[in-house]
Amino acid sequence: MVAMALGACAENPPLACTEEARPGLSITVRDSLTGASVANGVEVVAREGAWADTAQGSLLGSGVYSLVYERAGVYDVTVSHPSYQVWVRAAVRVTEDECHVRTVLLVARLVPS
Repeated sequence: MVAMALGACAENPPLACTEEARPGLSITVRDSLTGASVANGVEVVAREGAWADTAQGSLLGSGVYSLVYERAGVYDVTVSHPSYQVWVRAAVRVTEDECHVRTVLLVARLVPS
């Protein structure tokens, strides 16, 4: 009887969450014609109702923009740049588990204007 009780505890170890903040959205911005990363002059906005998060700088100039850290929700995402047409993705759902949001990966292929 004791062995069964110990075995049951081993199946459900305590959850150890990390302390880093994770982005709900990670958006890679590329030129639709060349496939090159677009890292300068980009503004990415994720909006849920009246709340919004904005990113204007990509990670190390990579063209990857991270937003809505640790915030689950449904977002309308807009990517704009003066030399490109505006890119929009509506109703992007960010979910969460016991510890963090589950990052949604998007690729915005911008069309030159």
